[in-house]
Amino acid sequence: MSAAAIVRRVFQGLVLVALLSVPPPAAAADTVAVVIELRALNGEVRIKTKDDTLWRAAQPLQALRAGDQVTATGDSRVVLVLTQGRGTRTVTAANSPFTVDAPARPGPAGQARETLGRVVDLFLGLQKDLRTVPVAVRPILPIRVAILSPRDTQVLPGSVNFEWTGWQSLRYRIRVSGPEGVMWEAVDLPRASLSYPDSAPPLRTGVRYVWQLEAPNLPVEQARFEVLSPAEAGRVRETLKLLAGDPSGSGSLSSVAVLRAGFLLQEGLAADARRELLAAVSADPDEPTIHLLLGHVYEKTGLAELAQREFIEARQLSGRLR
Repeated sequence: MSAAAIVRRVFQGLVLVALLSVPPPAAAADTVAVVIELRALNGEVRIKTKDDTLWRAAQPLQALRAGDQVTATGDSRVVLVLTQGRGTRTVTAANSPFTVDAPARPGPAGQARETLGRVVDLFLGLQKDLRTVPVAVRPILPIRVAILSPRDTQVLPGSVNFEWTGWQSLRYRIRVSGPEGVMWEAVDLPRASLSYPDSAPPLRTGVRYVWQLEAPNLPVEQARFEVLSPAEAGRVRETLKLLAGDPSGSGSLSSVAVLRAGFLLQEGLAADARRELLAAVSADPDEPTIHLLLGHVYEKTGLAELAQREFIEARQLSGRLR
């Protein structure tokens, strides 16, 4: 057997051992909590599942079962959102180790409980083991000319902002069309966001619109969007206000942003979820859960390159995962 074949066999064996050592994720039916904020820059946050003997590094959006333990050291902390609308718990060195309990009874009835329950269900569908995300060993190539937002999504009524990425040296044309044809277009644009102008025909709710992005000698990009009805928009905004009242109980704007973005994504408002997360990243760039959720938004809207960047960032910020 050649030396290359031996190395390949050894590598495959190490990969198999690594995969077998990763504990299985908690099943949705057994989950009683989900990690929504992870702060491990000046310490460690580790989790020991009830079926495991080892303490392992916590991961953003990690699902936990009753009997799992969470510990934080130094200045680190982790915020957990509990199932059945039971609110959240913040774990620090002061209350470590923290044992996750099964719900004795549902949380208080009302909109807050229902909203948190739906958001937790969404998070359970976004479970991702960051240990399987490759560590970046070389710079990722710049993303192609592409539509960023709105991109195949519903949007809240108000100012619709068109965003795209590409080369600064190019000039762009954008065009918005509806059932009646072209409604508005702008030409010779630099790479920058642009809002739908008041002088253009108003965008109607419940109508599917398409906007196109053109650049010289490149294929035309296009995406659809639909403006939410006033009644639905009112319900969404009331819920966002409710979530802005710090339902995490942690005093953390990052946890609130994760919950709000999760709710927006669950409602099919990917563009608004992205905006919420970008604002959170600007305020708290070292929070891995924000990057992980932003990666899922990009993945959902077909921007694989940007999604991978966010997943890598989330892995790096989560510390050494093992």
